[in-house]
Amino acid sequence: MLLTVHDLHKTYKSGTQALKGVDLEVREGEFLVIIGLSGSGKSTLLRCINRLIEPTSGAVTFLGKDITHLKGDELRKVKRQIGMVFQQFNLVKRKSVLSNVLNGRLGSLGTFESVFESYSEGVLADAYKCLATVGITDYAKVRADSLSGGQQQRVAIARSLMQNPKLLLADEPVASLDPATSNSVMQYFEKINKETGTTVICSLHFLSLVRRYATRAIALKAGEIVYEGSPTDIDETWFKRIYGEDAEEVEIA
Repeated sequence: MLLTVHDLHKTYKSGTQALKGVDLEVREGEFLVIIGLSGSGKSTLLRCINRLIEPTSGAVTFLGKDITHLKGDELRKVKRQIGMVFQQFNLVKRKSVLSNVLNGRLGSLGTFESVFESYSEGVLADAYKCLATVGITDYAKVRADSLSGGQQQRVAIARSLMQNPKLLLADEPVASLDPATSNSVMQYFEKINKETGTTVICSLHFLSLVRRYATRAIALKAGEIVYEGSPTDIDETWFKRIYGEDAEEVEIA
């Protein structure tokens, strides 16, 4: 088992209970998609897994080790194995595509390399390999802010691959993209999952994308898991239960 989440709770200072006893097991090589309304706890769950935020209680076990309360060097070592892709790309816009991708390796480089951006041939070769994985090598020397949204998200994926992660998390990675670009970006997550065996956990809104790419799906509602199983089994009844009686499914072709 790659990842285990046990009885995870998260209550924010505002009093909002974002997670209410979530239990989850993720096997190596899975492509797990988390669905649910905005505010259902999807982002909070992902951020607890990669330790961007601290859970209120419960445990997160990664590669057989309890990582819930790790700090310092121990936490940094774990986070190097967990890549993260965000909705808003989080690129350094004035820097080149290649520089942004190289930033994904900063956590494991020496001080000289990090400060002066003096990279070995091996590190540069790895960066170009990651760019090739997402089909964007030709843009290596281009400023990140000159790219389209879909291209910027591919740069963000390549940056996360520089960590050589065991687990790749993606928080609504296509929410700000048009339908055609959304499918394109999701195809790269699928490629990474199938060709490298990297486990992917991704939060999405559109069920058509979930059915196409996920090997398993869970649905969160008000901080609790209300569905776990095959994405193809999410019929209209389940859709209404997850999203509400007034919700209508939107297809992405």
